[in-house]
Amino acid sequence: MAIGTYAQLQAAAANWLVRADLTARIPEFITLAEARLNRVLRARLAEVEVAMSTTAGARTLPLPAGFTEPLRLWIERAGERIELPFVEASLMGASSLRGEPGAWTVDGANLKLDRPCDQAYALVLRMLRAFALSDAAPSNSLLAEAPDVYLFATLSEAGPFLRDPELAGTYETKLGRAIAELNAKDARSRAAGLLKTELRDLVCERRA
Repeated sequence: MAIGTYAQLQAAAANWLVRADLTARIPEFITLAEARLNRVLRARLAEVEVAMSTTAGARTLPLPAGFTEPLRLWIERAGERIELPFVEASLMGASSLRGEPGAWTVDGANLKLDRPCDQAYALVLRMLRAFALSDAAPSNSLLAEAPDVYLFATLSEAGPFLRDPELAGTYETKLGRAIAELNAKDARSRAAGLLKTELRDLVCERRA
């Protein structure tokens, strides 16, 4: 059967478990599986860009919903993006002079800038967003690209209830293999992108 939605994932997990008494727990297993996957996966599938806007006089903004890890931040000005450097929170200064942001960090549930803004600025944050299926959000990029990862992660969380160490170990092995294959595919994609960028830069240098 196809596994492209939250409901289909639940149905597939029920088919594999063949335990009617565990059916009601499947949403819980999926939630636990997502908590695990959000910790171990750093795939491009989790990367999103979110538009944000500062407020004059403020140096913090609440992080977007689903935020798990920051990647890059740009300030948009005159139709172009200018990347701002990331600074560890413990090293971030505390200037009271208002102006254009020059650096950023993550402080608790907030994105924190190096100074209060003198006006509203348009920002774009690239981040990793948590995978979180629900009836209201029935699909996401990971389920569409790698339904086996989702399924075996769900079955692995059901493992302690199966009272069958061999079967639980099989699910865990399948999950490990699926994650490794997904990470390998992601690594190839990143390497291809880097090579493309290097070739482009080389062509530009020769033309110059």
